[in-house]
Formats: sequence, structure tokens, C-alpha cells
Amino acid sequence: MFHLPEHFLSDIVATFAFGIVAIILLMIGFKTFDKLTPKVDFQETLKDKNLAVAIVIGMLFIAMAIIIHAVVSGILG
Repeated sequence: MFHLPEHFLSDIVATFAFGIVAIILLMIGFKTFDKLTPKVDFQETLKDKNLAVAIVIGMLFIAMAIIIHAVVSGILG
């Protein structure tokens, strides 16, 4: 018979909670970056299919995700 680990449910809840926190932090980071660069309208340049802006935004999200991962890993131990 198949048995789940003792802390399976709490691990699932913690993963979901930290996932939501990470998504919120990514959105806050992007909005902050958007406010710090008022001369560039990212939404408009992405609609114009500007590959360079898409790469910069992608790298921003990757960098923020690495930082958020380090913070969450530090919290969880």
C-alpha cells in the first residue's frame, strides 16, 4: 500500500504559499523597475515586437527569481 510522508500536506501548503509570495514579489519588482525607468514604455515596445526589450525584461525576471529563491531558501533553512 502507498503511504504519503508525514508532513506531505504541510509541505504542499508551504510550497503553494511561497509560490504565491514569489509571484507577488516578481510583480512588485517589475512594477518598481517600470517606475524607475519612466522614459521607456515597456508595454508599448513589447507590442511593437522589440526583441531587445523582451530580453531585458526576461533577464529581469530571471534575476529577481534567483534573488527570491535565495530569500525563501534562507527562510526555510
